[in-house]
Amino acid sequence: MTITIIAEKRDQAQQIATAMGWRMQKDLATGTLEGQPVALVWASGHLLEIREPQELKPDASWNNPATLLPIPRQFDLRLTRRSSRGKTPAQYYKVIRDQLRQASEVIVSTDPDREGTAIAWHLLEACRYCGPVRHAWLVDGLDRQAVRNTFARLKGGDEMKSWFRASEARARADWSYQFAVRALTFYARGGAMGPNLGQGGGRESVVSVGRVQTPTLALVVERCREIRNFVPKDHFLINGHFAVSAQLIEARYHPPVTAEIMDVAPVGVTWEPSRRIAKDGDPEPLDTPLFTGEHEVQAFKQRLLQAGDQATVIQNKERNSQRNPPLPCDLAEFQAEMHNVCGMTAAAAQKVLEKLYNDGLVTYPRTEHAELPDSLYAPDERNPVLEHLTQLPEFSRQAQMARDIHDGNHQRYPARKPACFTSKPMEHYGIIPTRKAANLSSMSREAQMAYRIVARRYIQTLWPAASLREQKLAFQVPVTDMLGHAASRFTASRTEVVDPGWMQAFPRRDDEQAEASYQAIVAAQQGMPAPLKQVDTVTRTTRPPAYYTDRTLIKAMKTVGRFVKDPQLRRILRESAGIGTPATRSTILETLLARKFIVRKGSRLESTASGESLVEWLPVWMTSAETTAVWEDYLTRVCELRNDDNLACEKRDRFVYRQIDRLENWLQELQGSLSDKVSVQSRTRFSGSGTPTPKMVAYARSISRQAGVPLPDNALTDRRACSTFIDTHQAQASQNRAPTPKMLGLARKLAQERQLTLSDDITSSFEACRVFIDNQLGNRQQQTSGNKPGQTTRSRQATKQQRKGAR
Repeated sequence: MTITIIAEKRDQAQQIATAMGWRMQKDLATGTLEGQPVALVWASGHLLEIREPQELKPDASWNNPATLLPIPRQFDLRLTRRSSRGKTPAQYYKVIRDQLRQASEVIVSTDPDREGTAIAWHLLEACRYCGPVRHAWLVDGLDRQAVRNTFARLKGGDEMKSWFRASEARARADWSYQFAVRALTFYARGGAMGPNLGQGGGRESVVSVGRVQTPTLALVVERCREIRNFVPKDHFLINGHFAVSAQLIEARYHPPVTAEIMDVAPVGVTWEPSRRIAKDGDPEPLDTPLFTGEHEVQAFKQRLLQAGDQATVIQNKERNSQRNPPLPCDLAEFQAEMHNVCGMTAAAAQKVLEKLYNDGLVTYPRTEHAELPDSLYAPDERNPVLEHLTQLPEFSRQAQMARDIHDGNHQRYPARKPACFTSKPMEHYGIIPTRKAANLSSMSREAQMAYRIVARRYIQTLWPAASLREQKLAFQVPVTDMLGHAASRFTASRTEVVDPGWMQAFPRRDDEQAEASYQAIVAAQQGMPAPLKQVDTVTRTTRPPAYYTDRTLIKAMKTVGRFVKDPQLRRILRESAGIGTPATRSTILETLLARKFIVRKGSRLESTASGESLVEWLPVWMTSAETTAVWEDYLTRVCELRNDDNLACEKRDRFVYRQIDRLENWLQELQGSLSDKVSVQSRTRFSGSGTPTPKMVAYARSISRQAGVPLPDNALTDRRACSTFIDTHQAQASQNRAPTPKMLGLARKLAQERQLTLSDDITSSFEACRVFIDNQLGNRQQQTSGNKPGQTTRSRQATKQQRKGAR
């Protein structure tokens, strides 16, 4: 008996085998672990997936929404059907199945997230493996020491199985949306949803929706509408120059605002809704005054100058503060950095980073968290990383200084644990370099940029915080202001750098510009004279919000809770890190682009007419970030149900059925309101014009015989008529169709082997006989050889030929 280890892909398996000293072979790696023989096998991503809607519901049709209901509550799996130049999914599956037959224990070493966990557990359940399971949670990276450390502290199988159940919940809920896609596509192609949806050909005519995709589209649509409807407003900024301690201090007119003042509506003032987001528990912010009346502004300026000698300091607050270095990157921040550096799209940046992870150069990339666990601050964790970074000329000085500080060898800065390290529990943490030395000269240009971003952030976090001195000043001039106050108030803020700390580690142009904006603190006391020497008015025009870019949209998906008014939902969104996951956000963006719901214009993202029409047609619960936030929060809570698989399964099913119930109710509403609006002309256009293909005619004749329904004459010459006949009668034909002699013979053989009695339904119905054969072959193969549930390779081919012959 051996320990079977399941990796997610070959590259990952290669890294693990190299780190553990195991021998890599064609289909597996072998070695020993804990004194027992090891067989390391690998998948190729998801090898099993939920069957297509028409496989579980044969009558489900793109051309008849009535056939889509009810949505099935079964989620049978089959091997994926993707093709590649390498091994097929069936070949990967066979290798894993054969190893599981002789496994005394399984160690899951897929990617440390919900999807990676699901890849392995789907295989274990499909092969009916019931032995002990542990997890190698490879969050520390794939370099030699990180892998060895991970295998030295394996997690229990039940501890992580809830992540698999959460992934199942997500996958099943997402799968059910295919029925909504088919219904919407039918109505849109039929002209019932206006001129913008369902047009074009291929992917462009498909009206796709999804639990993350649609709220993300709504973000872009709302932003574009806001920009399009924006009306610019000219207004004046009023600045005063006050003499304090022999210096002129520039301060901005900043009057207090109350609801009563807004009700009075002072002349020369326009009110703009505030863009500030209220913190939890705070009242909603009041509108912002814009000083738009030129006559009123000039009169105010004259009043100020006339009483300028009476101006005084009414507030002087000073405090020492520290500005911590930026945290290591999470995936969204890394994607933003790569976009800033070279304009790379989020999907491309993620691909580059994952290549670095697979090469063992950085830690796990698909993370929401930027902090680091306390354990990584230990000298034996940080120093090996800093050691190899000192060998790279562009990081040598900075990395060596970081090491000296935390080893207690720096004269100026004492050793102190940086703010980025935390004791809070995290499955994933910020992206940092691993112990493996990087050879930048052998990397692509994009990989070099990516590694530099990760390395620079890590070194900066180990440098000391910048020490600052902050000052807030307020001045008062005893004249009536623009809002009717008896005195006019001006404010100014100044910040002085006492010690730049990390800011001097990797100075960049934007850092230098920021540093140039710092100003020395001035000596001031409350009540002291501060004569107003000059008043400036500067004309400004309000600007609309910026279009989303790849960088800002990914960030908006993560921080979407900032725009939610409900404090409880805002908290949920914050804790669940917004909508989507680090791994899926860039994919969602690419899907919206492929469907032509949004387009790229330079670097900005704009919604199209079809994207905006879709958002208008969909119910609020499908487009709102709040709904998706609740879903993500629920899935997170499923992940937390460790060591209680029964409860995790119960919550998984509750979540999935709730989504399906809501989808069904909505599709029924659509059917009642839109079915009569589908035009005959549109049906013809999208069903295809001209004559049917020979295969369509043959299939229609087969259905005619099996269903006992005469084939209309025009079905042989009119493609639309032929398609309509097939859609209408294929379900009845499937029920009436008798099993082929070969199928019936196989069913009787299986029944004899298992001492079962064949019912009349099985011997007379093709569909019932097929289900019986699939189930029995699946049971037999899983018990004896662990083959794919449902069919062996040979029986799959035989059944395929039988079905073809029966037609």
